[in-house]
Amino acid sequence: MNPRTKTWWLWAGVAAGAALLVAAAVRLWLLHPGDVDPVSAVFALVGTAVSAISWWRAQRLADTDVSNAMSLLAGRVLAEERAQRAQLLGPKGKDVLIDVGFCFHPTGGAVSAPAKGDLGHVADYFRGLPSPRRLVISGVAGSGKTVLAIELILELLGDRQPDDPVPVRISATSLDPDLPVEDLLARHLTATFDLKPVTARALVKAGKILPVIDGLDEMDETDKPGYGSRAARALRALEDYEHGPERGSLVVTCRTDQYDALVADRATPRGAVRVTVKEVTGDKAWQFIQEFTDQEDPDRWRPVLDALTRPGDVLADALGTPWRLTLAVTVYEERDPLTGRYVRSPRDLTEFTDEPSVQEHLLDLFIPARLAAADPAGKGPTAEQTHAWLAVLAGHLHRNKSRPPFHGRVLSSTDLVLHELWPLAGDRPRAIGALVALATGLPGVAVVVAGFVLVLSQFDVVDGKVSGRTVMALGLLLLPGTVALRLLKEPFDAWREVWSPADEIGFRGVRGVRDRRSAAVEGVLAAAGGSLAGVAVGMKLGVEVPLWVSIVFGLLLGAGMASGRSGGDGPAGPRRGVEARTIVRNDAVLTLVAALTFGPGFGFLLGVWFAGLLDGLPVVTAVATGAVFGMSLVASWSPVLSRRYLGLLLATRGRLPWRLGRFLHRCYDAGLLRISGIAYQFRHRELQDHLAAHPALRDDR
Repeated sequence: MNPRTKTWWLWAGVAAGAALLVAAAVRLWLLHPGDVDPVSAVFALVGTAVSAISWWRAQRLADTDVSNAMSLLAGRVLAEERAQRAQLLGPKGKDVLIDVGFCFHPTGGAVSAPAKGDLGHVADYFRGLPSPRRLVISGVAGSGKTVLAIELILELLGDRQPDDPVPVRISATSLDPDLPVEDLLARHLTATFDLKPVTARALVKAGKILPVIDGLDEMDETDKPGYGSRAARALRALEDYEHGPERGSLVVTCRTDQYDALVADRATPRGAVRVTVKEVTGDKAWQFIQEFTDQEDPDRWRPVLDALTRPGDVLADALGTPWRLTLAVTVYEERDPLTGRYVRSPRDLTEFTDEPSVQEHLLDLFIPARLAAADPAGKGPTAEQTHAWLAVLAGHLHRNKSRPPFHGRVLSSTDLVLHELWPLAGDRPRAIGALVALATGLPGVAVVVAGFVLVLSQFDVVDGKVSGRTVMALGLLLLPGTVALRLLKEPFDAWREVWSPADEIGFRGVRGVRDRRSAAVEGVLAAAGGSLAGVAVGMKLGVEVPLWVSIVFGLLLGAGMASGRSGGDGPAGPRRGVEARTIVRNDAVLTLVAALTFGPGFGFLLGVWFAGLLDGLPVVTAVATGAVFGMSLVASWSPVLSRRYLGLLLATRGRLPWRLGRFLHRCYDAGLLRISGIAYQFRHRELQDHLAAHPALRDDR
């Protein structure tokens, strides 16, 4: 549901509520003209409306409090980037961080900058740039551009002043160049950090977001993107990104060759300072290896260390980036889990005669080495299974590079978002999702059909008149009948709706203290109301329902209302960001909870009512069929993404694991994947390309 539709429904609900209140007051006055003062009633209604509007405005002000939202967002960004930094650098953290240097690269503009810098002073370097601060970080593949960007973010947040903008890292492949940057930033804040849309828009409009666009080179499949490429269009959109009369600050990371091509086509933003990350020198590589291995056995690595310091040696070029060095120490520091002995000798690296052979050798052994370190007991998937499953995902991303838009959307070549992976299996997940919608909706339709048959079987005309109870039963069936028609339409909608709306991405869950309190209060009220309604309907219609039955179904209704409340936006208060694997899980779990709680509670009320209106219908049967109808109603209206994800799992049997989200998070914990927002990404593009080219693990161990 888009914001305009939500607003329309909000005001429609307000108008309907006001009309009902006025009608109730007038009705009460007509029934008891001497007991009700119409003037007092009007004032009471006005006071209620004013209180409701005041509460709504207070909530609105809280949601748009920029200072408070900035502090909350800064905390979430800091926590996420710290986690990503630790995952990229490994368990030893900053102690073994390669302090890569960078140098100023003139771009022909009027901007000047220091001639060089290093990782430890990147924030000071950035702050020293003239406003607006626009920085481009370039370098060869694996040179540490992302690590440098993360370090910049952490340094800026570490001593951030209250009015400083919050740096937010965004994967370039998730950008749509055809949308305004303001909309893209607001969507990213909502999706990744679980901000309310109104809060995200307020932050962006106030110019309090510093976008850090990571991986511009990954937006196009070519090494020489032209003026009309996605990367160039994204840069032009960023060029137009403004805060009032001043252009907005930003940070971009890109490979050197791709950015050189964009500069040649004059597709880069004006006033941007470009720095190029230097290759790792032999001395720094030596220092890194010694610190990583804790110098436990210096002689093991001495042949490699000597080769790194010899000019022109194959290893000096092959291990000239932080990524390649990380590969080498990961592979050759693997130990046997039983004996503790090293599995391989670093001396083997000196036997290769060319750089590609070293790269292939290290990539072949990277997955087994990381799994051995993360799961020494071998309780998870084997190295062969992990390689094969990751290769399927890497092949999907590789095909997306040259794939035309899929149903109007350009698919990412780097991001693995669980609820957007279904195109991997073509349109089969859509068909399966439609069948699931049909299967969950048919029981509800069957209940309604049976109800109509039962009502019509008792439809007797005596002296030209129809029993009032029969007419009431028939009228009561109109609502379920309308719902049944909607249930029959749901499979067609599930097939026709290719992409799930933005507000159905599964960010549901009880979050924040005030959210939990509101959910608890509404749950208690719904439970009490459901229990009283069941007892009242039974007494009114002469249906004998045990008190405990009404209480049980009332509690179910209350639990369903509480779970539904958790899907609300809630305040902008303390909430953690959305985890990559929890979106589909939350969506499926909460749909199941609602189907098993709200469904039976709602169906109980209908069942008791029908039992009192129709002759010969046992209460137990009426309540049971009503519960079936309620559960079918809730389950068939589950968001599209859950059904598509189930369709993906069913359509990829034998190619991907059943618990795909858990598998991806295991790979993240093992250091094979990284997380960017709500997406998993391969640890490095070289690893992704290697898996796409080699679907099966080669026995090089």
